[in-house]
Amino acid sequence: MLSKKFSAGTVALSTIIFCALPSLAQSPESSDEIKELSKIRGEIDKKDYATALKDLKPLVEKGSKGAQYHLALMYLEGQGVPEDPTKAAELFQKASDQGGQHSTYNLGLLYAQGKGVKQDLNKAFTLFKKAADHGEADAQYNLGLLYLYGNGTKQDSKLAEKYLDLAADQGQEDAQYNRSLLYLASKSEPDKAKAVKMLEALANKGYVSAEYNYGDMYLQGVAVPKDAKKAAIWITKAANAECVPAQYDLALMYHHGDGVPKDEKQAVSWLEKAAKNGSVNAQYNLGLRYETGTGVRKDVTQAKQWFQMAADQGDKEAKHKLTTKI
Repeated sequence: MLSKKFSAGTVALSTIIFCALPSLAQSPESSDEIKELSKIRGEIDKKDYATALKDLKPLVEKGSKGAQYHLALMYLEGQGVPEDPTKAAELFQKASDQGGQHSTYNLGLLYAQGKGVKQDLNKAFTLFKKAADHGEADAQYNLGLLYLYGNGTKQDSKLAEKYLDLAADQGQEDAQYNRSLLYLASKSEPDKAKAVKMLEALANKGYVSAEYNYGDMYLQGVAVPKDAKKAAIWITKAANAECVPAQYDLALMYHHGDGVPKDEKQAVSWLEKAAKNGSVNAQYNLGLRYETGTGVRKDVTQAKQWFQMAADQGDKEAKHKLTTKI
């Protein structure tokens, strides 16, 4: 018998998710440069980095912001050159100074992450704001989250919603996801309805966090009628996509027979996956199972190992278990 009750994951706003660097070229100044950069982009895509570097060098020396941008990406990703975030930041800065919006955005990411430059959320905010106000969707998204959490600027929920909406309207899925969670946290029923619609659309596109939260809403009956079977469909999708909270919740569901047939082997299997992926609750509960022989063969050594992993993450009950005789 488990002494610590399983609990389903709750819908919560994510921390800032910095998107992958875009691979689009800057808007160059001439048709010849357009053709040359297009050719270079093709060389990079084919992993012909030596040729790309040879072709980029004269353009960079001439001060082409598009060439500076592409070379910065190569240094950032170690493509044909040693990985060098500092050099990448220098090149992004040069292109940004000439009005390159992708470079401005990427430089903001580097300041936000402290990669190649000293971390500075105030500078990140300034750069995101500049790119966002020129229509860069990823910058609008990150700017919205900076306003939301008050990182690098004064917290402002209205401006957060404004920039998240601007990014969401351009199809930026991270913005759509976070905006849906803000709608879900609202006391307004129309807002909750918007949240359901947005999460459903994202889940149907395979956005994993939306799959999990959409399923969790049906599991808990939040903004939708409670429907454990429908919850199981979506939570299983997310669990199979390595969403750790979904894996833990699915273990719970098999343990209780909630929306799925009661199945202790499946419960243990999903509990192990969640535990190996870092879920402290799964680690603790797996320790309990090995301690008591619930659904597994009793194994004190295994129990201590899982309790230790949970304790290392700060779980007080796991720490207590390690100080008592098992």
